[in-house]
Amino acid sequence: MIRTGLAPFDAVTRLVDRLTALMSALGTALILGVMALISVDVIGRFFFAHPIAGVPEMVAMSILAIVFLQVANTLAQGKLTRSDALLGALRNRSPRLGDALDALLHLAGMLLLGALVSAFYPQFLRSYGRGEMVGTVGQFLAPIWPVHGIVLLGAATMTLVFALRALALAIRAIRGAQA
Repeated sequence: MIRTGLAPFDAVTRLVDRLTALMSALGTALILGVMALISVDVIGRFFFAHPIAGVPEMVAMSILAIVFLQVANTLAQGKLTRSDALLGALRNRSPRLGDALDALLHLAGMLLLGALVSAFYPQFLRSYGRGEMVGTVGQFLAPIWPVHGIVLLGAATMTLVFALRALALAIRAIRGAQA
């Protein structure tokens, strides 16, 4: 969390951090569930010659859900992979200018993720409204809308985190405060 010294803003940021931590924990639980599912499937194939139907589809959907459940927390913790050699050098010379540039980069991320949310929302509505399924008829079918909902929630949460970080960095750049 980037501290600004503005108590109401920092409180909102802490609340969003808790939300992203909860989403990340759910993603971790889903990872454990996928590992158990794969293990049971392998045991069923090897010992009983009877695999669990739909495991490849469930794993594929779970991976997408896991990514979008955990990526907002990764950003909120400042751990999202990026090349920050320029920012590091700039911050060494002028911390306020470094924060200003970082705020602009976070603003660009917010706009990009906002575009993703805007473009993906109709797909979520369509998959929910039509009851779209994934799998093979007669073997395994699962609704795809829950995964689309998780993608939408994760992208929207990440958009919010980008916006809060951009604002926090802009406040620091203007005030010159270092946290």
